[in-house]
Amino acid sequence: MAKRLTDIQKYAEATKEALSHQLLEFQSSAQENHNVIHAQLSELVDYIHRGSADKKGESGSRGLQKPANTQKEGSAVTLTFEQRVQMAQRRIVQTVLDADANRESQDAAEQDRERRRKKSRSLKRRRKD
Repeated sequence: MAKRLTDIQKYAEATKEALSHQLLEFQSSAQENHNVIHAQLSELVDYIHRGSADKKGESGSRGLQKPANTQKEGSAVTLTFEQRVQMAQRRIVQTVLDADANRESQDAAEQDRERRRKKSRSLKRRRKD
């Protein structure tokens, strides 16, 4: 009976180790997939942003910048996964900064319009008096 209990305990430990290993592999795979999706989403945001800049007559000068340490395969330049993730993160930060600057500019323009409206109303009142 004691031997059977020991065998069950060993089996439970082996199963626990196997499940822990599978969970670790799953987490690693999920993180890598998350990073890939994050990078792809960043590229989409950048593409959309460049498209709207082109419509406004702006030049798309913020294009992809090549990092110094790229892997070269034949005549093509291939970025490592980490480099693509870093580039995507930089693009997200830049997109957010651009959006904030745009929002601040729009707020300033709205404040200026409101100031002009008030001034115009004030002038109209003076003319009536």
